[in-house]
Formats: sequence, structure tokens, C-alpha cells
Amino acid sequence: MIRDVSQHALKSLSCFAAVTFYSASQLCVNECFINANAMSVLYFLSTISKPLFFILIGYFDNIDNLTKKEVRIKIKNVVFIILFWNIILSLITFQYIQQGYILQNGIMLTIGIIYIIYPLIIKAIHNVKMTLAFFSILLAIILLFDIFSPLDMRDDPLFIHSYSFIWVWGGYYIVGRMLGTAAGRRFTHQTGIIWLARMMVIPVGISMFFYERFLSTHTQNIVTPWLLLEHLHLLTMCLALFIVFENITIKNKIITYVVEFIGPAMIGVYIVHYSVFYFISTLYDFNYVNLKFVLLVSVFIASVLLCRLLLLNRFTARIITF
Repeated sequence: MIRDVSQHALKSLSCFAAVTFYSASQLCVNECFINANAMSVLYFLSTISKPLFFILIGYFDNIDNLTKKEVRIKIKNVVFIILFWNIILSLITFQYIQQGYILQNGIMLTIGIIYIIYPLIIKAIHNVKMTLAFFSILLAIILLFDIFSPLDMRDDPLFIHSYSFIWVWGGYYIVGRMLGTAAGRRFTHQTGIIWLARMMVIPVGISMFFYERFLSTHTQNIVTPWLLLEHLHLLTMCLALFIVFENITIKNKIITYVVEFIGPAMIGVYIVHYSVFYFISTLYDFNYVNLKFVLLVSVFIASVLLCRLLLLNRFTARIITF
């Protein structure tokens, strides 16, 4: 039986949000089958899922008291996953496999770098002031790129892939590690903090919704303030959701069983759900089906079942989990 069922439930929900948004967005090439407001909500949920993913990885690593040996094993496993899927891409032109992993390189690469610099992360956790100063310097560097524009920004105007993705997601991982410490757990169980988190979920969600819907489409030449504002939204929402779920006790046996079944497959679901979507979408034309939401749920369920099957064998498990 897994510990922290509520946080594993949150991890599963964040993964479901990411998968369903991707499936919905792929069905909106010319005309979307749901209105713009619903798509904005799905997009909003999907933006939360990635930082939540890294926060929860950090949290569980701290709870599990990850050792240096286990870190080395994780690094080897992540490298193996990246090499395996990229070799598959180079040898096989099957579009479902290509579409299935090419967008996951960034996530796996970031996870690998996080574990490579793991000793530095441990030091960062014990020196919060230096950590904040370090991230402030990185933000200042991006601001300088904004002002002087030494590089062509057309392909990546928000610097997400070129500069920020490694250290931004590493920052969320550090937050998760801090939440898993004794001090972090005492903080998240304070009555006042719990009530504050509950009250903040809806207003921060509304603010994030309108930010993503309107402001982010009118980004000016200097984008650093918008990048900072977006991640302040995301961090606040992730912390609020984390605290809310941290203080929920799930006693229902059915929910617990579902979470225990889905939880171990989450990394694999992130890797394979692109391929699963393209495979399922070839079975019938969803443009002529009224129940298109069936696809959103079926992609997630099929991805979970596929990953659970792969996890049954220790060799196939290595290609979808670390």
C-alpha cells in the first residue's frame, strides 16, 4: 500500500489534466469540438500539471530519503529511457512512436539534470537565501537578454526551451523537497495555512485563467515580467493544491485502490500518451462522433493500462519509468 494516498491522487489528477488537454487540443485543428472557454480551462489545468509533477517528485524523493546510490540508479535509468526512445525514433518511422516521445525529451532531460546536480540541490535546500539569490540572478540574466536581444528570439520568444526550462523545473523540484522536510510538513499542517490555501484556490485559478486567456497573448518585447508573473501564479496554485490535498484523508477503499493502480504508471503515461492518442484516433473518425469526450478519457485509461502491462516485466518497465 502506498503512503500519502492523497498526494498520489493529486499526481494522478495532474497527469490526467495534461493528457486530456493534449487530446482535446489535437481535435481542434480547424474547429474545436468544445467552446473556447472550455479549452481555456483545459489549458489552464494543463499548465498546472507540469510544475505539480516536479513538486511531487521532489516531495516523494524527500519522503523516501533518497540515497546517493538510488540517485545514481535514477540517473542511469533516465539516460537509458532517453537513449532507448531516441534510438527507436532513428530506426523506425512509425508515426505513433515518433509523435509519442519526441516532446518528452525535455521532461526526461530536465529530470536527468536534476539528479545529476542532486548534491547542489541538497545544499540549496539548506541555504534558502543563497538559493533565492541564485534564481534572482538567473532571472536578471534573462532580463538582460530581453533588453539587449543578442540572439534571435523568433523561435522561442519566452526563452522557455532555450534558457528557463532546466532551472525553472529544478526550482519546483526544490520546492517539493522543502515541502517534504519536517519543517515543510509542519508548515503545511498549520490550521491557518490550510484555510488560506483553501481560500486561494478559486481566486488564483480565476486570475490564472484570465492571464492565460488574455495577457499572455499580448506579450510585449520584454517578456521577463510576464514569465515571472506566470510562474508566481503557478507556484501559488501548486502550493495551494498541495496543501489542500496534504490535509485530505482518503479512506474510501475504491479510491485508494484506483490511486494505487494508477500511481506507479504516471511517468510512463507522460511518455506514451502521445502515441496512444494517435493510435486511438485512427480507429474511427471523431469528427462524426458526438461523444468526443470519450477520447479524452480513453487515451488516459489506455495509457495507464499499457504502462501497467509494461511494468509487469522488469525489462519493459525500464523504458517507461526510472
